[in-house]
Amino acid sequence: VHHHQAQEEETTRDHPHDHHHDTSTKTEIAEHDDPIDHPPYLGGYEHYRSFIDQLSQYNVDEYIDLPMIAVMGDTSSGKSSLLSMISQVELPSKATLTTRCPIMLQMRKSHQNPYYQENSGDDDDDGYQATVKVIWKDKPVTNNSRFWRSDEDGFAPRTVNRSNWGDLTQLIADAQAFILAKQEKDVARDVIQVEMRCPHCEDLTLIDLPGMVRSRGKDESDTLGEEIQALLNDYLHNSRCVILAVLPSNVDFHNSQILAEARKVDHETKRTIPVLTKPDLIDYGAEGNVKELLLGQKTQTFEMGFHMVKGRGQDALNRNVTIAEALDQEEVFFRLTEPWSRVDDKALFGTQNLRTKLGELQMRLIRSSFESIIAEIKSEREAALQARAKLGVVPTDLGQKIVLFRTIKDDYYHNIGPLMLGGGSSSKGSGTDVATQRKPSADFLLASKEFMVELDGSRLSTIADISVGTTVVALVNGQEIKDRVCNMRGDQVYLERVVSSSRNTFIPMLDPTSSLSGGFRGKCDDEATLLKYKSIHKNLVRRDSAWIQKIIEDRRPYKLPVFASTDAFEEIVSRLLAEDWRPPSMELLEKASKLMKKTASDYVASIPSIESLSEFRGFLQLISVETVDKLTEEAKDKIDDFIKREQTPYTQDEDLIRSLNKLRTKRLKDEILTMMDVEMVTSLWEDSDSSPTIARRLHEMVTEVFDRNNARELDDHMAEEMQHILNAYGKIARKRFIDGIPMICVEIMQEFPKRINEALSEVTDDVIDSMIVPQPEKIRAMLEYDRKIDAFSNGIAAIRTMY
Repeated sequence: VHHHQAQEEETTRDHPHDHHHDTSTKTEIAEHDDPIDHPPYLGGYEHYRSFIDQLSQYNVDEYIDLPMIAVMGDTSSGKSSLLSMISQVELPSKATLTTRCPIMLQMRKSHQNPYYQENSGDDDDDGYQATVKVIWKDKPVTNNSRFWRSDEDGFAPRTVNRSNWGDLTQLIADAQAFILAKQEKDVARDVIQVEMRCPHCEDLTLIDLPGMVRSRGKDESDTLGEEIQALLNDYLHNSRCVILAVLPSNVDFHNSQILAEARKVDHETKRTIPVLTKPDLIDYGAEGNVKELLLGQKTQTFEMGFHMVKGRGQDALNRNVTIAEALDQEEVFFRLTEPWSRVDDKALFGTQNLRTKLGELQMRLIRSSFESIIAEIKSEREAALQARAKLGVVPTDLGQKIVLFRTIKDDYYHNIGPLMLGGGSSSKGSGTDVATQRKPSADFLLASKEFMVELDGSRLSTIADISVGTTVVALVNGQEIKDRVCNMRGDQVYLERVVSSSRNTFIPMLDPTSSLSGGFRGKCDDEATLLKYKSIHKNLVRRDSAWIQKIIEDRRPYKLPVFASTDAFEEIVSRLLAEDWRPPSMELLEKASKLMKKTASDYVASIPSIESLSEFRGFLQLISVETVDKLTEEAKDKIDDFIKREQTPYTQDEDLIRSLNKLRTKRLKDEILTMMDVEMVTSLWEDSDSSPTIARRLHEMVTEVFDRNNARELDDHMAEEMQHILNAYGKIARKRFIDGIPMICVEIMQEFPKRINEALSEVTDDVIDSMIVPQPEKIRAMLEYDRKIDAFSNGIAAIRTMY
């Protein structure tokens, strides 16, 4: 605060007409606020101008229109002479060196030291100092660096003071020659910056631009005119640039090319100031027309008006007339020469009045656009940062490529596991909204449920189940018949060949012993047809086990054949597992493999830092697929080993014994209970002699059931027993499969991060160097974005230093 107050006091002394703000009204900025959100109050015009000059030095004017005054005109318009008179510095002219790149004159008034003695050896510069620098606009990129960092590559700043002030002209010429040699061009956009401080300077910044050419010289390029016009357009299209259009007074105003170009961009002529030069060369008798032009009576109104100056002609230059002498001669010319001496508004004439006018104009320009410039810098920097981030990492040397590769490898290792198994997102954002995506873990859980459903519908799991289409053995009218189920309603089963007769008795349509071949012959799928069929309680129906009986017969040993063969049991289990359970197991593994590949592919595709590195991204995709394939092949072997172990039936699960014991007695129990019809029991109970009758009938029913069971063949009993064992064991094996197979799949998902990390760790530096190859346009875009961000960042830093 004390620093700025001191600055304000100094500025008030130097520029009392500028200091009209009340310091008590300054806005206090909270410590946590960003200064660029609160444009500072600057105690005087010079601070504003210094800030804008810094922005130009940082190349912010490449991207944002900055307030400036650019001097334009034909090569013979007297433009350089005018600038020399304003700055009192000899600038390159036709007699020495034509301007071929912009020259920024940053002038600042200083106080002369009254005790200065020339050639005294004193270091005091007597208020005279000038430094020549180069602001590169189109600097070639060398070794992927945006800036030249040595005097051998760049133009070293050079300074003069009072003792060698006359060398300044040659320094400017040297800087221009250096730029044109480096760029290998006849015209360059790079700016020669001349920072001047001397007692006779006005606080003013002007930009001298190359003169417009209508014809080229002997050794000049065919495109010289086009190149100069392109350079002028950069400044003409700057909406905050005042065009100081220099016109010779002895040339027809309507044929002025510079005014024609100015009108294209400044239709209302609000930012164009025509400056008439060489009034001493006006043809005799034409002075009145020029006077009317000067006073705005002969053409459309220019908001900021005309101005007239008289500089040094070629004869004066040849006679070595100094700038100070020329200024004195100019003052005398306008004071004594008709018709200019009779014009009331003397401010329209002379270099000194033009200096003052331009200084005040520049002050208004800068102050009026100051806050909007700060806002644009902040907005454009944010946009550039976002665009640069979207571009991703663009490594240009092996070191950067290795750093990028290792970063991607480590991120891949840490992030892919949670994506595959955790049902969540990675620890680092990948640029996509993972909350709206279906998680791979959810898809795998669904696939596992489908796997379980398929096992539940397999033959081993349903070996004793009854459903439409299965062949069963049913008890009908006291005899067992073999038939196919055509319909089921609740506890009632309908068979294809068992129908109801007119006498309400039930007869088989075919002989019970006849074979069941071909498709369904009974049609009992609608209510009307179903009435013709006999319904049979499901407890009187059991699954046909003839296929098991055939296997037992084929495997019967020569020894006492009253025991079921364990070889037959093992063969049945082995075949059913191989035919019914292995395919869905491999299918689940394949689904898991596809999910892993998709998850890895999506993750790699979502890495923003390698979006432009298609070859690197493709390499990661390929390595991911190869790693998943290797893990999948290993998992196939594990599944086959798992099935192989299960094909040798074994368990110590007591549920097997309990389930088997229940199944062994279930059929007989269900048959007895079903035959004990409630109505029959009720009618017998109402009989006066009911007790003996009930007991006898119950005895007959139980005896009938057991006699029928005892009459069955041994192989039939063995087959039924084998079916019970398979039914009980299938439930045990199912539990192991619905957990074991998915866990094998989960294991490869868990192993993937480690394997992909190992695979990427084996990649050599040579492969990294050849694989990570940014596209040339990406490199150019990166360098341009970086240059833009650097410019805006420096601009923001300049803002912050103003507090």
